[in-house]
Amino acid sequence: MRPSADFVAPETLGFESGSEGWWKTVGARRLLFTRLHSRLDLEKTERLQHTVFGVSDRDLASSSILVTVHETGGEVLGAFHGERLVGFVSGWGGYVDGRARIVSDLMAVEAGYRGGIGFALKELQAVVAFQAGFDEIVWTVDPLRAANARLNFERLGAHARKYLRNVYGEHFGAGLYGGLPSDRLLITWPLRSARFGSRLLGRYEPLEPGALSSLPEYAPGASASRARLTVPGDFDALLASDPARAREWRFRLRHNLEAAFASGYALTGFAGRRGEPHGYYLLSCTENDCFRDLSSLIVVDHSKALT
Repeated sequence: MRPSADFVAPETLGFESGSEGWWKTVGARRLLFTRLHSRLDLEKTERLQHTVFGVSDRDLASSSILVTVHETGGEVLGAFHGERLVGFVSGWGGYVDGRARIVSDLMAVEAGYRGGIGFALKELQAVVAFQAGFDEIVWTVDPLRAANARLNFERLGAHARKYLRNVYGEHFGAGLYGGLPSDRLLITWPLRSARFGSRLLGRYEPLEPGALSSLPEYAPGASASRARLTVPGDFDALLASDPARAREWRFRLRHNLEAAFASGYALTGFAGRRGEPHGYYLLSCTENDCFRDLSSLIVVDHSKALT
């Protein structure tokens, strides 16, 4: 499939093409972004998975697994600072309901390099996928992490309307998730929408922290076309200081989002900033989609026994 006229090329986004991949300055660092195909390069992703996610060897996506990603039409893309791999994103290619889709399974950025590299990896992943003929990218994310929400819904322009319970089990990344159920949002990023192009080209101003203050707080049974849903501003700090309260947030947000999605809402935005006590999801719906009978609620549950 040939790219359409509004195709966003890497060069449009500030990348410089080279023999090894693409160069881009992020912050004060000049980084090389490249496809990772060799076993030796892919082995470097294992270190990041351990340090960023805190996963065990059992839950690791090893180089022997990732080495076949590019054969599906997907890619593993890495960001190098000198010889050091400081970030990567991976995505498998395939078809779902006739749509060509990338399932972006992993993204990790080394702690000392955060602040722009994640966005650069996602925008490069998007244009590479677009050029290869894919229509959308989907991935999962913990709905309680405000920093991820701002990236996904505001900077990238993705949306979500499916909630997945305990996807990886309660022991996945115990050092990062504290033994909580690994609930996730399934996020969809349509690559051929005007919303997609406007976000990558910087034609959209992200919501300010107070932008949703006039909207009602969502509760099951709500009838407003737009509502907000509060989450902690720093869930990692809350998990470390008060695990019981963090657990309450997990189940409260699960209850509200399952009900919201069942009645036709979608997550379409996020207002919040680092250092603020709370962040706010924007829930939106159209008259045709919203307020369906809540008895139609379908819960996607990947565990055999939930607590």
